[in-house]
Amino acid sequence: MDIDAYLKDLDSDRADSKYSLKSVDSIEEDVRQALLKLIERSGKSSGQLRTALIEKEFPVQLIDQMIERFIEVGLIDDFALAKSFTEMAVSRKAKAKSVIARELRAKYFPQDAIDAALAEIDSDSELEAAKNLAETRYRQLLKLEPEVRTRRLSSFLMRKGYSSSVVWAAVRHASGEVAR
Repeated sequence: MDIDAYLKDLDSDRADSKYSLKSVDSIEEDVRQALLKLIERSGKSSGQLRTALIEKEFPVQLIDQMIERFIEVGLIDDFALAKSFTEMAVSRKAKAKSVIARELRAKYFPQDAIDAALAEIDSDSELEAAKNLAETRYRQLLKLEPEVRTRRLSSFLMRKGYSSSVVWAAVRHASGEVAR
């Protein structure tokens, strides 16, 4: 669809549209400026940027064109941003793969960027993160009865998104390490 035809359709459909009398260049500059302002504030996925610009009632065709241009020149990089988010979630927050994947999808990352970011997390590193987290939490629960301690620790790890096999391995490890 040609942008001039789009604007003519917009004029006939809605007389109150904020872009009905503006030139294409002016609209494009508005989209570019809004996009730059969004990127400047914090790293956002192309999906988040698209959603934010649609909420500002910019023409979808121009939004998609501008995002594509920004991706081509490297101002938007979903793969690097997803990788960075994943590394932080693993190292600082000790989150499991499943939780990280859910959070990346909620941030509208493309599936191939999610897959690439999660490929760097292997099962051994996930187990080690769970063990370290379990040891720390186990020490906080030492005043409780053993059954209550085990139940609370396993629930805590499951809420972090770890699978049951990883949870129970981490619980066994933590109870063995702290008891020494």
